[in-house]
Amino acid sequence: MNKLRNKVIAIGAAIATLLSLTACGSSSSSSGEGVEGGTVHIALNATVTSLDPMITGAYVARDTMRNIYESLVTLKADGSVAPLLAKSYEVSSDNKTFTFKLRTGVKFHNGATMKAEDVVASMQRWIKLSQIGSTFFTGSTVTSPDADTVVITSPKALSTGLYLMADTGRIAAIMPKTVIDKATDTGVQEYIGTGPYKYSSWKKDTNIILEKFADYSSPDGKSDGYSGARTPHADKMEFDFVTDGTTRLTGALSGQYEIGYSLADSQYAQAKASSDVKVEKDEMLETLIFNKQEGIFKDNQKLRQAILASLDMSKIAKAGHQNSDLYNTDGGLMPKTSPLRSESSLDKYNNPDTAAAKKLIQESGYDGSTITFLTTKDYPYMYDESMEIQNELNAVGIKTDIQVLDWASVLQKMFEPGSWDMLISSYSYSANPISYSFFQASGAGWNTDPEFKTIADSINAATSESDQKAGYDKLQDWFYDYVPNIIVSKYQQISAVSSKLGGYSSGMQGPVYYNLQLKE
Repeated sequence: MNKLRNKVIAIGAAIATLLSLTACGSSSSSSGEGVEGGTVHIALNATVTSLDPMITGAYVARDTMRNIYESLVTLKADGSVAPLLAKSYEVSSDNKTFTFKLRTGVKFHNGATMKAEDVVASMQRWIKLSQIGSTFFTGSTVTSPDADTVVITSPKALSTGLYLMADTGRIAAIMPKTVIDKATDTGVQEYIGTGPYKYSSWKKDTNIILEKFADYSSPDGKSDGYSGARTPHADKMEFDFVTDGTTRLTGALSGQYEIGYSLADSQYAQAKASSDVKVEKDEMLETLIFNKQEGIFKDNQKLRQAILASLDMSKIAKAGHQNSDLYNTDGGLMPKTSPLRSESSLDKYNNPDTAAAKKLIQESGYDGSTITFLTTKDYPYMYDESMEIQNELNAVGIKTDIQVLDWASVLQKMFEPGSWDMLISSYSYSANPISYSFFQASGAGWNTDPEFKTIADSINAATSESDQKAGYDKLQDWFYDYVPNIIVSKYQQISAVSSKLGGYSSGMQGPVYYNLQLKE
């Protein structure tokens, strides 16, 4: 397995070089000399409800907390794994034991030096509370044989273990043991990490302010995704909650904000035409999710297959995003640059076939019942795509009732099985395809198909590159046969970044803010 891991890392390094020549994961630059100090203002599109990184996976919280908290390992721009708080790591040949040598001299924001006991307590809590930890690491032990070593031992093979621990969706954040000891299952009481910025204040519904951490200890190497050097320049970062998209854009254009995060597609042309900002993109996966716990799609694989066969993803994505700069029709579970990417079964993606769809509808036993379809106008593309999907399904005889709610209500109802049949949502890429939330029994849509677990276990048991690749191929074959959900497209979430700001970059799970630097 060590040979497999080294080969994957080598491939990742080559891809990372290619990425540095493209827009993905690249740093923006602007004229003017960089200055130290000052405050960077970032306008977020939603409020943050928690600053406990193990509990919330909301993008605005994730991207804010990435500056406060750090994990043992993290992700490069191409999605391969790199050390962060770990100096090095080793995986046993049976993929059950993960040994981390810790970096020494790392300080927490409270002035204490990070010790193995802090890492042990943090990883134990992450395994207990996070979706990834509790799904894949339950039963694992976390121990410390000496002051600079932590060992995680799983009862079963986990060839994906490093990827799972590197995922930034619900960060495996290392905190002081004293903070962990006071924490409850609903959240930590103190926000103390090892990151480039430390917590200063949080005014609910208004903003979060972070301050530069003077004693920060950066990892070595060139910045690459979330790995490598982290160099804080600004004295403060202020994350303002600005739910109105027009205000975020006009504020970025006027200089009130250095970054206007997550703009509407309809604002793309205006932002692109301005010399005051640069448009930065973060690729997201948008998907049509089926409720498989209750209702018409429960135990009805044929009907889900029929919907896949009915839909023209090119028309749907165009209806939602208009400009082809902002989407691409790709049905892969992972990005094209990922070493975990599979090309298997992609002939079933975006291949509408009315005759095949009608045949599957008949085989499904569909009786003309109306399908409850949740959507929102808070994200205009979701509403526009839902309307196009309704038209295409109506053409093959499937009836839908579109219910338009605010996004907060959609999120609430998403986990109420009696409230919906299907809905559109968006996701950042997962570090590993088996860890997508929509594949988990507790995730949106409630996937409990035993075949998924069998495939995930086979991937985790793989001891060669060929076996692992075969597993990812089987996973994508299962995805297009079982149809737990449907990939609509990969879309580009856009942000307006001031031309007077340098150091902006991104990885496969959102933007990097800690290297930002104001310009003269």
